[in-house]
Amino acid sequence: MEFRHLEIFLAVAETKSFSKAAKHLFLSQSTVSSHIKNLESELQKPLFIRSTKSVELSPDGCTFLRYANSILEMREAALEALNAPSETILRIGASTIPSGYLLPRLLRGFHDSHPHTFFDIQQGDSGEILEKILDGSLELGFIGKKEDTPKCVFLPFCKDDLVLALPANQYYFHLLNQNPPIQEILKEPVILREQGSGTRKAADLYLDSIHLSPENLNVIARTNDLESTKRMIQNGMGISILSKYAVKDLEAQGVILTLPLESGIHRSFYIVYRKDNSLKSAFQDFIQYVKCQDFS
Repeated sequence: MEFRHLEIFLAVAETKSFSKAAKHLFLSQSTVSSHIKNLESELQKPLFIRSTKSVELSPDGCTFLRYANSILEMREAALEALNAPSETILRIGASTIPSGYLLPRLLRGFHDSHPHTFFDIQQGDSGEILEKILDGSLELGFIGKKEDTPKCVFLPFCKDDLVLALPANQYYFHLLNQNPPIQEILKEPVILREQGSGTRKAADLYLDSIHLSPENLNVIARTNDLESTKRMIQNGMGISILSKYAVKDLEAQGVILTLPLESGIHRSFYIVYRKDNSLKSAFQDFIQYVKCQDFS
């Protein structure tokens, strides 16, 4: 299998056309078709479903797409590292809350004392980042949930609390002034995070502790976009269970209300890496720096 095969495969998958892929790669259509045929022969799997009108990925092609992307990303990372010997490149994955609300300060502080460090940051939900750690695409991750896998080390570095975020309008001011039980407030329209996020996992644990399930809620939206969730709350669409870090900014501006959720459930954020990965000294220094920070 050659890198060129993978590049051509990705081009066909993206354009859904052999002719468009050929044009994009400055190759003949017959050359593109030949490379794909050779790749399918080597894998002994059909990667595309072809018809007279369209080209679509087969189920095996969808599976292979993820690995092809990872392989080419790792190639690019290797080339960058070799072509930038004077810099230390730290490739880090982070889920939504660490990426948006914790890492910026950490990266700035670490870079001040390590000026030749270059950061390559990838964002995804906790499950996606862990998957990249496991397949070797990333060396270090910052995620919001711990999974039961013996292949990884999970180091807790920061604790988080859940809050109920509500629109800062007259209706919700009046509702909170009545001091109703949380079960009553949760009858309001609710916006849920996606299943893969650490916030959603912690929210589900909280709901279970008060004998509610997501199916019992008046769910009006599900989204994998935290900023969209915050804007929907700000515009009065509904309420949501979120990280306290995620809503600090809007709470300080007075455009949303927050209600601490009284429970014994606290979530942690974790530094994660593979046990069999011998981390270079820059990663070890960064981990030590993070562990010494005060997140209160």
